[in-house]
Amino acid sequence: MKKQLMKVAAFFGLVVTVCFASKLSANAYTTGELRTENGQQYLYANGQKVINDFVFDGTYTYYAQADGTPMTDRLTYHPDGEHIIYFDESGHEVFSNFQYCPSVGYTCYFDSQGYIYKDQLTFVDGDPYYLNANGKMEQDGWFQFSNGLDYGYAYASGELEHQGFDYDPWGRVVYYHWNGMVARGLITDGNNYYNMSTDDGHYLGHFSTGNPNPVYGPGNYIVGVNIPAGEYFLASQGDGVDFDIIGADNRRVRGDWNSQNLIFTVLNGETLYINEGIATANLASQGIDTSQPALNAKIGVHLEPGVYRITATDVYGTPDGRKGISYFNLWNDSSFLNGVANSCDFSYTGQYVDVRVSAGQMLDVWNAYVTYVGP
Repeated sequence: MKKQLMKVAAFFGLVVTVCFASKLSANAYTTGELRTENGQQYLYANGQKVINDFVFDGTYTYYAQADGTPMTDRLTYHPDGEHIIYFDESGHEVFSNFQYCPSVGYTCYFDSQGYIYKDQLTFVDGDPYYLNANGKMEQDGWFQFSNGLDYGYAYASGELEHQGFDYDPWGRVVYYHWNGMVARGLITDGNNYYNMSTDDGHYLGHFSTGNPNPVYGPGNYIVGVNIPAGEYFLASQGDGVDFDIIGADNRRVRGDWNSQNLIFTVLNGETLYINEGIATANLASQGIDTSQPALNAKIGVHLEPGVYRITATDVYGTPDGRKGISYFNLWNDSSFLNGVANSCDFSYTGQYVDVRVSAGQMLDVWNAYVTYVGP
């Protein structure tokens, strides 16, 4: 799924007052169990009620209060007097997990020792999350890190935007590092140098590194900023190719997937997401494999003008009874916006059509073989 930042967002004032319970006292961690007496739960060890101590029942860690009942739904200090820990509504101490804490009204993160994160990043499946100086998980859009210098953008889920060039809430181009921090100062991607504001990181301009044949791998590209407008060949690196183009109005202009290659055109103001493959503006440097039943070819570059036979393979019906899993489209150009000169949705395996193609056109084929017939 692609994530476009909203063009309009409001700052959220962050005023947090946290009142924690008194510090716990504890003699040792005790192995015990939770018992229910007259509808109330108590912690026991060796037949004796435990008070003012941690208790581990083999699965969960609890804290036995002065009356022997487990502490529940409480942020409190660890006995070391320094770290803050949390017991959930069941009395379980929280480890290595996010936890919404009703007493403060926000989500926190507790590490493998149960200690709250403050002014720290944590990663889930490679995606960054930030816990601010109060321990609150940022999830309200644009925010400033606790160092007072860096900015970031947090989605409602808490995940930070971290996938390169994109927009800030005011529609300005910025660059989001892998850790969610917005880049400031001079950065480079090997194709260009980019001058980003040293204050809030918004894009000021760029100049070329002198690379004569820039290539563009998986990532976000703002057309006119870190990728020029024009025509591109997207080549597979073994896992197929996949891209999406989002217009200036945040609507999807075009997206496609193929097992071999794709050709597309992007315009200034659009955003290009390359999900798989390597793109280059030098179409002639990239070949196509006509032995495969799927290709995109520029006529005059990858295929000579003339007549080609397109033969369907593996045609089958869809669950709703439609045909057309095998097809071809002959586009007037690779923008895919100027109409189709010829096309066919094949009805059965082995069906073929002879098609004349001209220089500048784009041949888009799926589940069909292309063979040359003649000029």
